[in-house]
Amino acid sequence: MNLLTALDNKKVAFAIFFLLSVLFLLPILSNIGNWGGYDWDQHFFYHGSARNAIAKFGQFPLWNPFYCGGSPLLANPQSTFLSPFFLFVLVFGTVAGLKLEALVYLVLGLFGMFLLARKLGAKILPSYFAAAVFMLSSWYSARVVVGHTTFFPFALMPWAVLFYLHAREKAGFALLSAATLAVMLLSGAVYPLYFTAMFIGIYALFDSVQQQKLKPIIIVAGIFALAALFSAVKLLPMLEFTSGLENPTTQYNSFGYTLKGLLSRNQDISQNDAQTGRALISDPDKLTEATLTGKVAWGWHEYSAYIGIIPLLLALIAAISYRKNWKLLVLAAFFLALSLGEFSPLPIWNILRQLPIAGALHGPSRLLIMFAFCSALLGAKALSDIKPVNNRYVVAGLLALVLIDLALVSMPGLGSAFQAEPLDISTNEYTDYVQMLSLSKYQSQYPNMLQNIGTVNCYERVHPRIRALPQFFDTGEPYAPFIGNAYIAETNQTFNISSFTPNKVSIELSPSANGTLVYNQNYMPGWKAKVDGRDGRQQEAAPYNGLVATEVTPSDDKVEFSYSPKSFYIGLVISLVSVMAVAAVLILYRHKLFIA
Repeated sequence: MNLLTALDNKKVAFAIFFLLSVLFLLPILSNIGNWGGYDWDQHFFYHGSARNAIAKFGQFPLWNPFYCGGSPLLANPQSTFLSPFFLFVLVFGTVAGLKLEALVYLVLGLFGMFLLARKLGAKILPSYFAAAVFMLSSWYSARVVVGHTTFFPFALMPWAVLFYLHAREKAGFALLSAATLAVMLLSGAVYPLYFTAMFIGIYALFDSVQQQKLKPIIIVAGIFALAALFSAVKLLPMLEFTSGLENPTTQYNSFGYTLKGLLSRNQDISQNDAQTGRALISDPDKLTEATLTGKVAWGWHEYSAYIGIIPLLLALIAAISYRKNWKLLVLAAFFLALSLGEFSPLPIWNILRQLPIAGALHGPSRLLIMFAFCSALLGAKALSDIKPVNNRYVVAGLLALVLIDLALVSMPGLGSAFQAEPLDISTNEYTDYVQMLSLSKYQSQYPNMLQNIGTVNCYERVHPRIRALPQFFDTGEPYAPFIGNAYIAETNQTFNISSFTPNKVSIELSPSANGTLVYNQNYMPGWKAKVDGRDGRQQEAAPYNGLVATEVTPSDDKVEFSYSPKSFYIGLVISLVSVMAVAAVLILYRHKLFIA
């Protein structure tokens, strides 16, 4: 067995990618317990809240009382606890588990990209080139640095595309492509899911035109339908929750930022943030407002997608074989133009945002990840087919150069990403659930949650209108308008919460007259009330000034509020039935679905 044959062995390739991933992420794995900056507090909070609900309270995480005055947890687009990757968080804890997730995603992304390049006809070493260019690009390391865990599932994109390509000959692979897309949604990966679906959909359209058959479009329609059915348990609550939200402002971008993001060897986030003017705004709230309104650029991690000049030139060289590579060439040009957003000479970004769900997409620069994906595959095709760059020694040399270059550009930021020692919060000062206003909301949601504290002035764009009131400021100063966490609206008579869990609370009563019992959480459809002494049945809770409420009488001595939206149960049934039906088909046909 010669060296190239050995490198083509899937087990050997996987081992190489695992070792490469460990070396690449060693700076974060070596201090695996440390906390990070930027958005890591928010993403530790997302995962930690779900882990808390499961491990501490034994509940399915439907509601999150620990921020924004209460907000849906499952229905939040960025919730991830239904993802199979969440097992790392459950087993190893939030902080270590997420770092291990980053490692696993990197291995899968490298291996999947290698297999995809091989499926598209690239030779062995060029396929390693494609894997390196896509996953070792600074887009991935930048997201690790800033804590954008819901971008990690871009690593699953090669697998979804690969399974579609196989499904054109073997129907069973459509199930695997659909399952991959469903895992993306369950992992909170809205952008990776949408962009991957765009890629597969357009590629299938090209296949249909080329073959003059509808089969590719039918396959993709089946993949999308199955993905929706598999993920309905999250998809339906998410659509219900986000349907009335206002679409965000488009992210600021420019052609200069795009070129710099792809080609500048300086991808240091803090340095580039200073150059874009972000460092001039010291107040975090004012900086957020200026960013959301397009007055300043977003953080540099939104633009960073370094691949370097060699992969870009090779992608252009692939145009020589345009008859073989035209699909990838058109897609690369399309995603590059789309990444410019409103700065594009073509109005395609604004047209895209008119499509379902796409209106909520605010970050066109994130499409640079798609351009890097296409460029990596095009570069592999050029190294495989076009002389003189397809010489094995030239390919090996270019692969080594690109690996070194990507490591030198992408790795430095990882070393300083997790410098914060974990806070000592082993003692719980607040035995009862409380809510507060935090002076450092961008870094306090996760530690507050661990102490049974809700952060009312949350760092979150997707939440109900905040009507719940905090009990005090994090300085200890009481918040004057606060009445209580449970009270009669007409008299302000307060009561204790006798049992608290995220989805359900019990309140002991002794009301002096008929009135409206208010629970100090934002109201959303799905809240129910059960009053002892009546028929014992749950009834829909009612909103009172945006808070959860129900009518009570002097004879009532206990009320139980619980959150369980119908969309969850409908979605759960759809997902279970769909998975069981597919399992039955697989058992019935066994391997036949995977044979042409």
